[in-house]
Amino acid sequence: MATKEVPRDPQKVARIMQAACHAFATHGYAGTKTETIAAAAQVSKGLLFHYYGSKQQLYLATVQQAMQTIMTTVNPQFETPQDLVTLVVQGTRYKTEFGRTHPDEMSVMIAAYGEISKLPASLQAQLNATYASAMAVSRKLISDVIDQMPLRPELDREQIIGLIMGVYNQIFAEFQAHMRQHPDIKTMDDAQWIVERAKVYMGILENGFVIPKD
Repeated sequence: MATKEVPRDPQKVARIMQAACHAFATHGYAGTKTETIAAAAQVSKGLLFHYYGSKQQLYLATVQQAMQTIMTTVNPQFETPQDLVTLVVQGTRYKTEFGRTHPDEMSVMIAAYGEISKLPASLQAQLNATYASAMAVSRKLISDVIDQMPLRPELDREQIIGLIMGVYNQIFAEFQAHMRQHPDIKTMDDAQWIVERAKVYMGILENGFVIPKD
């Protein structure tokens, strides 16, 4: 049986999303109370649960909106670079600027995926699905970059893209491991080390790691 869609007041939704984003960015998932969000949004706690059902679903909606905001803000600025290292540098520059103009959204995104293991299991699964959709966008960007590069003719294009995506997932795993040790990271400026590592990884992918034979 299909779940009936709950009619929502757009102005109240906007206030709830703004309040939730700030609260989760400031206090994290565990430290945020729904009554605090309701009070800041000037709605009742009952309405909050009527709209979203649970704190988990409110958090998921907040993360998804933050992700949508960064995609609609950053992606239109993106020009297809000529190589993978430039892709990392360019993407970092745009995301760093986004973090300065949208600090709450960036903090929510970093915490959601950096500390995902601390969240309820069902919420982890939903966030992983959201992450997968974001990676599909990254795959398209990588594909566009690959089309600008002089590939060795004997190599399969899709296998190359798959390898690059595997490295992206490795970078993400290293970021998550770092976040478990340093949960106070809030901005891209705090995570510059992962950007430098990503640049090194992309450089190795492009140029190899064996000294060319004379």
